[in-house]
Amino acid sequence: MQVIKSSVFKNHLPLELVVLEFDADSYEPQSFDLFNQPFPERIKKAVLKRQAEYLAGRICATQALTALNIDNPIVHTADDRVPIWPTETFGSITHTKGIAAAIAGIQDRATGVGIDIEKLMKDSQETKLQTHILRDDEKTQFHELGKQVTHPLSVIFSAKESIYKALYPFVKKYFGFDKAKLIALNETVLTFEIMHDLSKQVQIGLEVNVHYQLIDDLVFTQCLFTTT
Repeated sequence: MQVIKSSVFKNHLPLELVVLEFDADSYEPQSFDLFNQPFPERIKKAVLKRQAEYLAGRICATQALTALNIDNPIVHTADDRVPIWPTETFGSITHTKGIAAAIAGIQDRATGVGIDIEKLMKDSQETKLQTHILRDDEKTQFHELGKQVTHPLSVIFSAKESIYKALYPFVKKYFGFDKAKLIALNETVLTFEIMHDLSKQVQIGLEVNVHYQLIDDLVFTQCLFTTT
């Protein structure tokens, strides 16, 4: 499988970010061996497109960990499909059609990070999916964001995905989009408030910032959470 390093997104976090463009059509199962990546049984059963995306994400993760001088820079997968980062590291992986990214850092205290890449939704999807992604009390901020970007729902969806990934290590269970409410925004950052007690570290009233950027037909979001 062909992969090319990309600088399409800016990194707004003090962590190592790797973004790769990849050609899924050139993927074949032997590509896992070529890139020295483990090939999980669950992924072997997936369609080739899913295998290619998984591999691209793991290549990004290995390159990010290598940049941090980690001796065994391999990210395995837990039974709940969450990435298992090497000891004393943490990170996040994302991918969509033809592009993948991973971010990693050294774990000096309890920290979580989430990144997400999404293709911008069609206008019809932006309308249809609002009730699934937005809280009723987010509508005002949603319309404010719509004055700044062409696809506000795509941005909020991606931001909430990044929040979920960043907080999951502390919550350890699924939680829905309604648990985070958009309360403030500017041209590069969205601020959300957690609306339910999710764990000891993630309590109602917690504010979480998400960096966002739109490039061509993509939105990229980053969320860093550190416990006090």
